[in-house]
Amino acid sequence: MPRYAAFGEKGAASVAQILVVNATTTVRRVKVYDYMVACIATPADAVFTHQIKRTSADPTGASVTPSPLDVADAIAVGAAWDTVTIIGTEGVVLLEVPLNHRATYRWVAAPGSELVGPATDNNGIAGSMLAATTTDFAGTMLFEE
Repeated sequence: MPRYAAFGEKGAASVAQILVVNATTTVRRVKVYDYMVACIATPADAVFTHQIKRTSADPTGASVTPSPLDVADAIAVGAAWDTVTIIGTEGVVLLEVPLNHRATYRWVAAPGSELVGPATDNNGIAGSMLAATTTDFAGTMLFEE
């Protein structure tokens, strides 16, 4: 299966989502196997709860072009967004971790434990916070289709 990287930022807009990757056809499912997130604002001793959630509708935001990790792979069939201004429909929480503002966090799936979205148009996986904030964050998702 081809693997991709999608990079995103959540700027000053008061929303929770940092990065969303979605299936755009019923042919391929999104499987997230690596997620990195960090605050890119002036650090403070504050805690933000980061989550990875299923989504069932596209957000409103800037389109991100996922980068193939192998140059022999074609462009991604799925879509990605960052700079989200209106959150799409979010579903169940798949991962939740409280994280200090000064820390960088990386989650890597054990083999066979990837976070899988359905092969349904506009369904996928979002990296977000428990609550909306104006604090700037950046994230990276590595996924396969």
